[in-house]
Amino acid sequence: MELGWIDFSSTDRNIVMGVLDLLGEKGVLDELGIAPIRDYYSELFFPGTSTVQTRAKYFLIVPYIFKDLESSSQLDFFKLKKEFDSAEENCAHIFLEKNPKENGVIGKRAILNGRWVNRKPSSIYWAGLREYGIVKYKLSIDDCIKRIIAQKKNRKKSNLGNNIDKGEGIEDDKFALGNNNFNLFNIPTYNQNWIEELDIHLTYDECQFLKNQIITNCNESMFAYILKEDLYEVLDCKSFMDLQSIIHKFPKNIQNDYFRALSFSEFVFALRVIYNVMISNENNQKANEWLNTLDLKEISNIDLDEILSSGEIENKRLRRFLNESKDLMKTEDIEGLKECVKSQEIYLKNNRAKSLHVGEFDYNVWFGGDVLNYRFQNAKAIIQDIYDSENKSVEVIEDVESEQ
Repeated sequence: MELGWIDFSSTDRNIVMGVLDLLGEKGVLDELGIAPIRDYYSELFFPGTSTVQTRAKYFLIVPYIFKDLESSSQLDFFKLKKEFDSAEENCAHIFLEKNPKENGVIGKRAILNGRWVNRKPSSIYWAGLREYGIVKYKLSIDDCIKRIIAQKKNRKKSNLGNNIDKGEGIEDDKFALGNNNFNLFNIPTYNQNWIEELDIHLTYDECQFLKNQIITNCNESMFAYILKEDLYEVLDCKSFMDLQSIIHKFPKNIQNDYFRALSFSEFVFALRVIYNVMISNENNQKANEWLNTLDLKEISNIDLDEILSSGEIENKRLRRFLNESKDLMKTEDIEGLKECVKSQEIYLKNNRAKSLHVGEFDYNVWFGGDVLNYRFQNAKAIIQDIYDSENKSVEVIEDVESEQ
């Protein structure tokens, strides 16, 4: 039987794609249903990020395109939406024309194959734009377009002498924010010629703006603290686990959350090792080697109660699965863990569960993901872009001063 969903609108599609993003780290399926806890910590440490974000510039490009729409004469929603989509694609073409080898260009592979992406930069970055206060209101992409149209219609009527103040003849009033008010976005770096100067690297003003928005709107997060304190050492960390070397530089509450998240990552990794041992019928050499090195008793010291409580995890099935796994780790009951993991996967996936088809897969392939990184790599890419822009600007200033 072939499965799918009815694509009612771009908004509905973006919601579905957003949910799919949460099902794994870089496309890894959540075989054991631990996503609620993983996503809690991901959002706690690096709010506004996602596993498909690539470069910081898109946090500016998307609102720039919206600002351009305000100057468009188009008042039809579908045609204006098409203008918006075309502008996003055009940016990708410009990036690739300037530098075909540029990293992080969304749609690069699709464009090289004569296509464009289904998941556009606007939908990938939208949650972050709202999180950082760049989008002023809790609106969808489609709602913003509708509000821009409504405002332009109201302005047009106002110019024709209609009495807008008394509410006469206002079209699409539910989408209007106020008379001639187009301030849907907080974006002081916008200029009308931005597309002519488009570069995937942030300008100094852009990096300072984005940095300030993250610090101001996510001030309790690890993300904001890194930017506020200019912790360049983060760029030397290759993984979330590597942050241990500098975690002492963070406030105590972030340290506590970090070690709980790290312990949960180790706990989940142990379950994933068990899972790969099981579905390969003990033929996955990598999984067997890891199993022999894991200290299950030590891993079982995890404070699950605190993790589940702080993450407000109410899923009774997930809570029971994690607690049963913890108890089995205490006694190093491998067979019991296999049955526990199998039961959880069957509950989540029914007949699609790989544990019902033991030995039918390539036992050299690792399934279900590795340690959890909590979107660290994606946040690091944004931090890198911000710091690169700052450092480049400082170098330019120093060069100018030396010439003088």
